Amino acid sequence: MKETHEEFEKNWSQGSFPGWPKDTGSALAQSGAHLDLSGFSSAEELASLGLDRLKQALQALNLKCGGTLEERAQRLFYTKGKSADEFETSLFAKSKGSKGKGNVAKQKEIASLESQVYRLVELVGEQRAATRDNVVRKQARTTDELEDDEGHEDFNESDSEDEETVLYNPKNLPLGWDGKPIPYWLYKLHGLNISYSCEICGNMKYRGPKAFQRHFAEWRHAHNMRCLGIPNTAHFANVTQITDALALWEKLKDVKAKERWLPDVEEEFEDSSGNVVNKKTFEDLSRQGLL
Repeated sequence: MKETHEEFEKNWSQGSFPGWPKDTGSALAQSGAHLDLSGFSSAEELASLGLDRLKQALQALNLKCGGTLEERAQRLFYTKGKSADEFETSLFAKSKGSKGKGNVAKQKEIASLESQVYRLVELVGEQRAATRDNVVRKQARTTDELEDDEGHEDFNESDSEDEETVLYNPKNLPLGWDGKPIPYWLYKLHGLNISYSCEICGNMKYRGPKAFQRHFAEWRHAHNMRCLGIPNTAHFANVTQITDALALWEKLKDVKAKERWLPDVEEEFEDSSGNVVNKKTFEDLSRQGLL
């Protein structure tokens, strides 16, 4: 656990521990209160997100979440590129700067416990997967197969106790629930003879398509995506190259920027003659006295 603690301290100081980023999550995140400010260049752009979204982002930072839309946007934009220790104490909720710093210490303690849980899950991950597969395999058996297994159970146990035999496994097949290599046809059926590599996970190799697809939702892939500043959403399914993920993220940000509502262009006004024009044109005509 000493190595786990040292790795946690390193990740925490860099703000790269999974689930507890120093900045915040993602501007396109569909869940969670954190907001990535790297995609916004002014408080006016933040204001386009609305009161509720700004309130959630401020609450996630333990800052005051009241005030008008402009005040909330300016207060949140002030935190861009800063850590919680650099915030002014007057910005914290209920004007308790010490409480905000205390929350940071409490969050670090919780994150440290999570790092130990992650390590334990990684250590017993293979056993958990084997146990789950064993249960599914047993549930798929017929009554006759279960009776045959029960009839040979005592005989197999006595053989294993009397002598220890070396398993014949020249093709290095995975072991099944009974501790013996699985049949080669089953090995190929599940695609275990094919290895998939993921550059985002540090060129980790996954045996079989099932393990490869499952790893996209696991903490290692999600953590490395956060380190790249990219949300681990469904848009990035089956993307394993870092360059491809960054290019897709830039494209998504451009699409999001185009979808943002622009009052000067999209807000419509009607003059006395019934003509419908946008806000900018209406104000220009009004200043010229043409309406």
